[in-house]
Amino acid sequence: MDVPVLLVEFEGVIAETAALRRDALSESLAVEGITVTDTLAAAGAGYCTEDAVRRVRRAAGAPDDETATELARLRAERAFATRAGKGLTIAPAARPTLERLSSCCRLSLVTRASRREVEFVFGLGGLDGLFRPVIALEDAPRPKPDAAPYETALARIAQLFPGQQLRALAVEDHLVGIRAARAAGIACVAVGAFAAHEAVEADAWVESIADLTPERVRELTGVSSGGRR
Repeated sequence: MDVPVLLVEFEGVIAETAALRRDALSESLAVEGITVTDTLAAAGAGYCTEDAVRRVRRAAGAPDDETATELARLRAERAFATRAGKGLTIAPAARPTLERLSSCCRLSLVTRASRREVEFVFGLGGLDGLFRPVIALEDAPRPKPDAAPYETALARIAQLFPGQQLRALAVEDHLVGIRAARAAGIACVAVGAFAAHEAVEADAWVESIADLTPERVRELTGVSSGGRR
């Protein structure tokens, strides 16, 4: 039996984290005298915090230093948590859309965010229990753009639902995630603002997750309307 599986990024798809991430990164790297400009911020966008810090430091001309990178990561994570605790925006209609999609497909979270960050926001937003499994940063051996997070998710889903033919579709907010899905052999929907030359690397584009309907998911995964039971 063919079953559509929606593999969803948390950041930028469900939670609007970009501004908070940039502010946290700016605060963290200011300690080293690095001002995070638009160009530097773009170098780290879409990556997990550690890789974002590493890439921005390199782009700023700072010497490679794993101790400095680790300290900056810790500062950035603390700064993000402080900001998120004061308020973090869930994408409009995210919860009803996900509940509607759960009627036609399996939902899994495959994210660059840490499990602690995901659990905190899900608790506030009433999103607990929608995703099975949740593959957070700690759950895969390598982060996106490596295929490992998606491969880990598919292996876990196969264990949870044995005997089902999975038809996977990734939902991503950044080129980094699209390339991770591609590396795992998974079709992908781009969500949000994308440059045309980046959007073409995905199989489809929607303005927000609210525009992703069960019919569209079935179309993109090639599963008939009676696919899931």
